[in-house]
Amino acid sequence: MAARLFRPHGHCAAVGQLFFIYNSKFLFQYSTIADKTACDQTHFLVNYLVNSLGFSRGEAISTSTKVTRSKSTGNPQSVLNFFEKSGLDKTHIGKIVSAVPKLLVCDVDKTLKPKLDILQQLGLSGSDLVKVITGSVSILKSLEVSDLEFCISYLRKILGSDEYVVKAIKKRTCLLSVKACERVRINMLFFQSIGFTDDDIKKFILQNPYTLLASPEVVEEKVHRLENEFNISRASGLFIHGVDVFISMKESTVDTKLGVLRDYGWSKWDIIKLVQLLPYCLRLSEEKLRAALDFYMVQLGLKPAYLASHPTLLMFSMKKRVLPRLEFMRSLVEKKLCDEDYNLYTVLLPSEQKFYQAYVLAHKMPDVCELYNNIQQHEKYKK
Repeated sequence: MAARLFRPHGHCAAVGQLFFIYNSKFLFQYSTIADKTACDQTHFLVNYLVNSLGFSRGEAISTSTKVTRSKSTGNPQSVLNFFEKSGLDKTHIGKIVSAVPKLLVCDVDKTLKPKLDILQQLGLSGSDLVKVITGSVSILKSLEVSDLEFCISYLRKILGSDEYVVKAIKKRTCLLSVKACERVRINMLFFQSIGFTDDDIKKFILQNPYTLLASPEVVEEKVHRLENEFNISRASGLFIHGVDVFISMKESTVDTKLGVLRDYGWSKWDIIKLVQLLPYCLRLSEEKLRAALDFYMVQLGLKPAYLASHPTLLMFSMKKRVLPRLEFMRSLVEKKLCDEDYNLYTVLLPSEQKFYQAYVLAHKMPDVCELYNNIQQHEKYKK
């Protein structure tokens, strides 16, 4: 019974079949036109990327595939034309497209132009502009214009000028996000509460923005570790440098460096002394730290207490400073031009110019100058 009620009859069935055939034909034609349009767009894009921007065919196909998969209906050709008219050369455009392919289907007037205008008015152009755009996918693609304006205004208030804002966002493009600015605000309040000045905070943002972009909880934990474990007072001039180092490094990385020092017999107090005097020593790679300790402690016989009191020795380049100077001093001793018990730190500390004046030119002997130059050249080309 139910089957008979729902079975199409006579004229109705014929009309239904005719409508289905017509509708299917229409859909097929529409689909074919859409496919052809997409195919033409992909073909144009691949050729443009290869012929104009220097992409390999494989790179061009991969990039165009990412674009054509997008649900956006933007026209890649209009985007490319816009970038060219904005003063970007083909090298710049190539870098942008390679980093953020989906910009090619963004709306030029609603999405790209307003934000690019803001960045250019800020003072960004050429390779600097490209660096900022490619450094954060969201800046041109999804960040709201009002949010971009807010972030720039906020950073300008802290830093004092557009020039400094540009310098900061070139280091960390993620500063151009509302979430990042909120972290900066929270961390600023904490740093101000422990005695940091506005100039201190400004230096953080300009030199190492991550210090203010880290999780507020992590910032507080690391500051407390610096105070409690290494006895660095907030009143100390080096406290701010310790904060900079500890916040910018992973906890595990710091612990690894401390472990290396312990491997060479450093006591807890030796390590504390080192960190108090020059926390930046902890930024040395493990390889460089071990090489320095091998040389000073194993070859020269220096004790941990001496190195902890003269931490800059660990920072000097072995190849460019330490080895050439000590080789030169050894030659002076052999020529009876210098006492054998010369002060190592006094020899290694001066700048190159001051060392040359004090130890090379002071002897007023051409062969001494030639000797030093030969040693430098030898170390330069030595593997």
